[in-house]
Amino acid sequence: MSRDKATEWKISMSNNAVTNTLDKDLGSLGNAWNVPAPVNGAVTLSGSSSMMEWATGPDAGHGYGTYTVTAKVDGNQPGPAVILWPGDNQWPGQEFNMVEITPDGSGRQYGTVHWNNNGSDAYQTVVYDGVSSGQFHDYTMVWEPGKISFKVDNTEMGSFTENIPADFNNGGMNNTIGVLNNNPSTSITVSNIQFTPLGEQAVSVVTSAAAQVDVAVTSIAVADTGYVDWDALAATATANFEATGQWFL
Repeated sequence: MSRDKATEWKISMSNNAVTNTLDKDLGSLGNAWNVPAPVNGAVTLSGSSSMMEWATGPDAGHGYGTYTVTAKVDGNQPGPAVILWPGDNQWPGQEFNMVEITPDGSGRQYGTVHWNNNGSDAYQTVVYDGVSSGQFHDYTMVWEPGKISFKVDNTEMGSFTENIPADFNNGGMNNTIGVLNNNPSTSITVSNIQFTPLGEQAVSVVTSAAAQVDVAVTSIAVADTGYVDWDALAATATANFEATGQWFL
């Protein structure tokens, strides 16, 4: 996808309702690397692979609202993640992880809120007790003024009211939706991605990239410079784990 097309996506997707069913293509997640075409309405990321909305500026992606991703995480090691990446593509920054795997070998899943603490990464986490890998779950995050809440299968898992940023429309920055895997022993399968702006009802707006931009439906690799290098992100996550014992970007 060209940079001009990425800009078109930013304009069309910025804080708009999204329902991406992954039936024929990756929809808004056009910044993809090593991702196979959807099969039976789902995409499986294994090895080192990723797909994300284009992070082209503070207004890219989405702000306050409800994010729901239907996904199946396989494995008991860090590697798969559903990430809301900073719209300006700068890290450390406001990164929200809707699901990751703990590094203790237990296979437990958790959610994270990251922020920039004077140039260093800071974060707070909530463990999803009782949530099993190897089966599909609805992972939900609600971002509202001063609060972020995490749910799994509509069950409240925890919430945070400190270090919560404002979205772009309220003087802050939006985040872009992404999914990645960076471990050969794990994978993540995604079948539905939905965002509903705060105060609106959920709607079914299928974001078919085939109708708006040229996106291949075979194995996808994006080589545009100036955007997210997910290979480098995977290397960064590995280096962070080796240095701190925690997987993060």
